[in-house]
Amino acid sequence: MSETMSTLMHQAVKPRGAGGVVMGWLLESGDAVQNRATVDALDPPPGAAVLEIGFGPGHALQMLALSHPLGLVAGIDHSELMVARARHRLNGRRGDAALDLRIGDAGNLPFPDEKFDVVFAVNSFHQWPDQAGALAEMAGVLKPGGDLLLSIRDFRVAGRFEPPGNGADTAKIAAEMLKDLGLQVRLREVVHSPARATLLVRGRKCGRAEA
Repeated sequence: MSETMSTLMHQAVKPRGAGGVVMGWLLESGDAVQNRATVDALDPPPGAAVLEIGFGPGHALQMLALSHPLGLVAGIDHSELMVARARHRLNGRRGDAALDLRIGDAGNLPFPDEKFDVVFAVNSFHQWPDQAGALAEMAGVLKPGGDLLLSIRDFRVAGRFEPPGNGADTAKIAAEMLKDLGLQVRLREVVHSPARATLLVRGRKCGRAEA
């Protein structure tokens, strides 16, 4: 891998500095159709508390907050730069919802159990060093009856950052992990073009009466 490509990959995982600002713009542009597909798949109840893992510049959170009357918009991202940019984006542009964006990682969520109606992540699951541990954390902060949604990008042509079909394999792994946590799992495919699709892996936590 060339030095330039290595730098780009590191910035995509954890944007920082001037290069991170540029990467934030690239992430927002590159993830726009995937963010829309993800938000369209979510249906939080009025006043819901929602949490995004790895929110980047905050585009998906803003789209969700402006299309649904939420009670709390929360997120975790390990990039200080992205937390600052997302706070700026969502300041005054999220309806009446409270805002709680923090620096952190998916493997150690600083929230109480059963806090959120919806927990989701867009195009970040494949970057987590301990995927099973992170999903267990996400399931733990999810309310009974709530939804955990993983939005996974699937490139279908060569010449991209991921090999063709890699997203489909990742989605299958995620689905099995959610089943192991006792969630009711559904997979859905949203095709954007012959070259690209979004794979939505949804896990619903059983309500108390179902447990």
